[in-house]
Amino acid sequence: MIHVTERAREILNEILKETLDEMLEEPDMVLRLGATDSGLGVYLDKQNEDDQVVEHEGRAVLLISSELSTALGGKTIDAEEAADGSHIVLRR
Repeated sequence: MIHVTERAREILNEILKETLDEMLEEPDMVLRLGATDSGLGVYLDKQNEDDQVVEHEGRAVLLISSELSTALGGKTIDAEEAADGSHIVLRR
């Protein structure tokens, strides 16, 4: 299982809100951590039965497949502040 800090949950919630505000026709979409063209990234997807679901204030903000959760088990998703804003990072 992947651990997610409260600050990372807050940032994921903000990203999800901004994205869904632009996509009113897809309210059941959630951010998913998974493979992208540029490596590991976050994109919108629908929940699968075996997903690890990360919530913030009672709302699902991140989905992680069971396979990825197992592969990255023990790691932590955290937030890191930079000059250009907050970034989500994966830590040991």
